[in-house]
Amino acid sequence: MIKQFLSGTGVVFLTLLLLSNTGLAQDAEIVANLERVQGNVTVTEGQSQQDVRGRNGLLLKVGDLVKTDVGARATIKFRDGSEIRLFSDTQFLIDKVSETEDEERGFKFDLFAKIGSVWANFVRQRQTANLRTPTATIGIKGTTLRVVERDGHARVSLTEGLIDVSNDRTTIELKPGFRLTDFTKRDDLAQKIEPIPFKVDVKSETRELAFEQNRPSEIFITLQLIDIKSGANVARSGPIYLRSNYDNITYPQAPALDQRGFTRVPLIFGVPDASHAELDGSIYVWALIDNEEADDTAEGRILFRFQAPSVEDRIRIESETGEGRRSR
Repeated sequence: MIKQFLSGTGVVFLTLLLLSNTGLAQDAEIVANLERVQGNVTVTEGQSQQDVRGRNGLLLKVGDLVKTDVGARATIKFRDGSEIRLFSDTQFLIDKVSETEDEERGFKFDLFAKIGSVWANFVRQRQTANLRTPTATIGIKGTTLRVVERDGHARVSLTEGLIDVSNDRTTIELKPGFRLTDFTKRDDLAQKIEPIPFKVDVKSETRELAFEQNRPSEIFITLQLIDIKSGANVARSGPIYLRSNYDNITYPQAPALDQRGFTRVPLIFGVPDASHAELDGSIYVWALIDNEEADDTAEGRILFRFQAPSVEDRIRIESETGEGRRSR
C-alpha cells in the first residue's frame, strides 16, 4: 500500500502517515489523495470552506467536497487502496472515514454523492462503506459499482461484490451483473432490477511479462465492447479508464473505443521490485467506460503473470529523495 504513494507529493503523504503512527502528525484527518485529474476540478476544504484547485497529488481530508466541472474527471485514492472515479459535473463529499479497531486493520467510509456520477472499487475484506445520494443509501463491502444521481432520480449497477440499496420505500440486495434502472425515492426497487447488458472485453496475445535484461515490458491489449448474452460486438464509442493492482504501469493518454466499439492500446509495465512480492506474480488490469452513461456496461479484466521478486528483498527509502533502493 505504501508503494503507491511514493511519487510526487505522495512522499509528503507517506511522511504524514509515519508521523501519525508516532503521534506527531499535525493533521490526522488526511484520508486520500487526488489522482488522474482531467479538466477543471475544485476541492472545497471541509475545515476552512475555501476552494482549491484540484490537481494530481492533492491530499484530501474528511469533510472535503470534490467537484468536477462539465467534461472534467478525477480519481480519489484512499489509504487502503479503494478508488472512486468522479465523472463530469459531479459533487462528492468525503463525509467520514475511520479505522476499525479489530485485529485486521480496516476502514469505515461514509460518503455522499450530492449530484453526478461515480465508479467505485472498494478493497475486499478491508473496509465497509455507506454511499448516500439524495435518492438512495447503498451499503457496501468489497464491491465494484457505479452510481448516478440526477434531479431526484438514481441509477446503480454492480459488477463485483454485494450491496444493499435502500430508498424511502424498500431495501433490496443487488447481486453482481445486475443494475437498478432509473428510480426515485418512492419507487419499488424490486421492479427496477435488470441484467447489465454489455461488457468491455479485454484480450492480449501476451500474458507473461518477462522483463528481459531487467527492462520495462510493453504489451498491447485489445478492447472490444460486447453483448454479454450473445458475445456479439457492440458498435459504440467511448473513453476508456484503465487501472491495475500494479502501481508501476504507464497508460496511454486518452484511450477510447472507436465507433466500432474497438481499440488497441499499449501498456508499459515497469520492472517489479521487492514491494511487489505481495502480488504473488499476478497483475490485473481493468478497463471501464470513463463516463456517466456506461452504467449499462461492466468493466473488463485481464490477468498478466510475472516472476515475483524475492520476499527477502527489502526497499530502503531515501529520506531526501523518496527513491527506493533494493537491498538484502
